[in-house]
Amino acid sequence: MKIAGDLLGERARLTPDRTALVYVPTGERFTYGDLDARAVRLARIWRALGVGKGDRFAILADSRVEYVDAFFAAAKAGVILVPLGTRLTPRELAGILEDAQVSALLYGAEHAETVRALEKGQQGQQGLQGPDSAVPAVSGVSVVPCWVSLDEPALPGHACLADLAPADPWQPERCDPEDLWCLLYTSGTTGKPKGVMLPHRMILWNGYNTAASWQLRPDDVSPVFTPLYHAGGLSVFLVPLFTIGGTLVLHRGFDAAEVWRVIEEERCTAVYGVPTMFIMALEHPRFDEFDLWSLRRMLG
Repeated sequence: MKIAGDLLGERARLTPDRTALVYVPTGERFTYGDLDARAVRLARIWRALGVGKGDRFAILADSRVEYVDAFFAAAKAGVILVPLGTRLTPRELAGILEDAQVSALLYGAEHAETVRALEKGQQGQQGLQGPDSAVPAVSGVSVVPCWVSLDEPALPGHACLADLAPADPWQPERCDPEDLWCLLYTSGTTGKPKGVMLPHRMILWNGYNTAASWQLRPDDVSPVFTPLYHAGGLSVFLVPLFTIGGTLVLHRGFDAAEVWRVIEEERCTAVYGVPTMFIMALEHPRFDEFDLWSLRRMLG
């Protein structure tokens, strides 16, 4: 049987001390070795929770380092990551969770109220709904066995990621190229959202093809301000840039002034965005103030 490659693990082996990620909100910098160790730890935690190969693990969070951890931990553990759109309503998310049949949900504090609504809807179906009317119940959500918060304090009855102990010993899961790595849901504008199945093979080859066709280089530095729950965030530039060994500059969200400032400070070389973002950035009143000499190409 052919075995899918461990993209982050291989990059950590080749260039462990090279800067892989800069997280804009905190200024933290992570090497490939750092990120690989974080992904392994999260995969071990999932294993301790009883989440194994083929299980679906959802994540509801803004772009952050832990999102990158979850993406690569899924590949190492054979878990199928289900990124959830942060702009969806609890009712819309309930439909996706019902369809995906997730084993656990990882969430950021910024979406705690949405999680409360989802959990309350789940309890209502089990006949456990309480009198609290501050958070409306959501019907139709499937049972989520495990809720894990990325931040402290966690909601009552939920686990906090920092308090969970990883399982020992650790051995990466052997994954076939056709095993699923991610389950990305469509917008549902012409019907109910549908889960798009992305196997290891597809994600890895996308990295190689994009790096080659866009002529990415190991010295490329690229900001990512498109959401990581979207294919544009995960596939461009995260996977291609890590394939070639470049540096990712991760924003929590899109802010035109912040994007230009960071391009200048980090000497970014390649930028990916959608037309609306580029228009907003170009029309920003401070656009002419920034030194953008480092930019090699703008892609969209």
